[in-house]
Amino acid sequence: MSQSAPPDIGQTIKELRTSKNLTLDQLATQSGLSKSMLSQIERNKTNPTVGTLWSLTQALGVDIADLLGSSAVIRKSTKSITTTKAHQIPEIQSADGKCTLKILGPLELVSHMEWYDIDLEAGGILDSEPHAKGTREHLTVLDGSVTISTGDERDVLNKGDTSRYYADVHHYIKNHTKASAKALLIVFTP
Repeated sequence: MSQSAPPDIGQTIKELRTSKNLTLDQLATQSGLSKSMLSQIERNKTNPTVGTLWSLTQALGVDIADLLGSSAVIRKSTKSITTTKAHQIPEIQSADGKCTLKILGPLELVSHMEWYDIDLEAGGILDSEPHAKGTREHLTVLDGSVTISTGDERDVLNKGDTSRYYADVHHYIKNHTKASAKALLIVFTP
């Protein structure tokens, strides 16, 4: 199965904003995000969290699946089990193109908890602006090695290591090695 390109979320948000005749300032006010954050998202200079995308979709009056290019990703069985097939899981990509995040969490939890399957190519970085106050990330390295930086602190995690850290400051996850790395990331916003 061929891998399709990740959706251009920044361009989609810009088109939606302009189609509704909204300025960056107006959308910032309506979404509760900063004008500079919106500008970075529209220019694909930052990796928005699902929570950030949720705020934008609410302000723009669209469904988050529209931004991610997915629809009807969950099928419900008669036994109340919901399943998302691997090829239906939405993905987003970091600004450097070397980090792919598969969005594993359901949309109804997006304002409180998100979880991602992360693949980092050699040298790839997932650079993030501060999230909402009190937000914490929990990262478990499944394969390879990565560097975590939050505020002024840094730590190296190897396969099997888990790190928990505040994400309401500038932070990043970087694959500092020449091999790929894989991790599971949970973002919890109180």
